[in-house]
Amino acid sequence: MQGLHDNDLAKLLDSGFAAVSTNNVPAPLATPDIVSIRHGHSGQLNPRLTPIPNARAYELRYAHVPEGGPPGPWQSGGLYSATRTPLASGLTPGAVYQFQARAIGGSTGASDWGSTVSQRTL
Repeated sequence: MQGLHDNDLAKLLDSGFAAVSTNNVPAPLATPDIVSIRHGHSGQLNPRLTPIPNARAYELRYAHVPEGGPPGPWQSGGLYSATRTPLASGLTPGAVYQFQARAIGGSTGASDWGSTVSQRTL
């Protein structure tokens, strides 16, 4: 069959068919940024994330930062498929926390974790 069209794009387009890319190379998702963090009720923080094309969900993680000490271990802040403004709750009022987010989906599964943003709870 190759002799009929000789892989000629002009012949394909003249036939009325559309060309379709066969490039299936995995493309990583872009990394979301935390553009702001709003205060909810006492012990709640609400990060707002940038939208990422092809993301099906966003994952949040956070770490408590004790006064004068290094940040604690990362804790899961949950997986959010219906919002780019996840709610971190159950936080210690008056404490400082660091947050990071990543996009989930696309052909590679997940983006890298974004930049770290810190905020004190009320």
